[in-house]
Amino acid sequence: MPRTKERPKLIHEATTSEYLYCLGSMPKWSQVLFDHSNGKPYHDFLKWIIQLQYFKDDQKVSVKKLADLSGYTSAKISKWLREIYEDILALNEAQPSLFYFHGNIEVQLYFHYYDSYCSFKTSIPAIPRKYETFEFYFIKAKLGVHFFWVEEVRHIIEENKTYITISLQGGIVNIYRELALSKALFEGTVSSLEVYKKYDFEIDKLLGKTNLF
Repeated sequence: MPRTKERPKLIHEATTSEYLYCLGSMPKWSQVLFDHSNGKPYHDFLKWIIQLQYFKDDQKVSVKKLADLSGYTSAKISKWLREIYEDILALNEAQPSLFYFHGNIEVQLYFHYYDSYCSFKTSIPAIPRKYETFEFYFIKAKLGVHFFWVEEVRHIIEENKTYITISLQGGIVNIYRELALSKALFEGTVSSLEVYKKYDFEIDKLLGKTNLF
């Protein structure tokens, strides 16, 4: 029996520049990490880059310039920038309250773009509605994209607490396509399993073969 060829995974692999610019988009979170990163190999470098306020000057950000100014090698800085970024994500999962903004609404964001997934807990001033645009540059190194659209907003009440989760899809929403997909799911011409297993462009081919409206 012939073996089924596995679909290639489309997982984003960030460049050093992406890590650098993503960290620069939210310098406050580097300070949060520094306050909780005792003993990390990058601790002194992180202190130096925060004190230099280097992230605030977008026009001059480069790993080579950092290497020249700090005395650390470019290879070591590239490794540390990746670790700093990943450790911010890990700290966010472990202690989300460190990433809340005063007076805002606490939410858990679930990002999806091809085979890349990520979640982030923070707070925002208002809950977005379905199909609205949501931009979050910090997450670009993880997913390869910084603009999303709101796929679903869920309000959960349990254990005397309320939770708000927001599911976000990478890219720009095509509302006609989403309505067509809903119709195809309702009529059974496309299955939920196909939506789960296939890429969007593969689903689009299925939708194109059906009499949608």
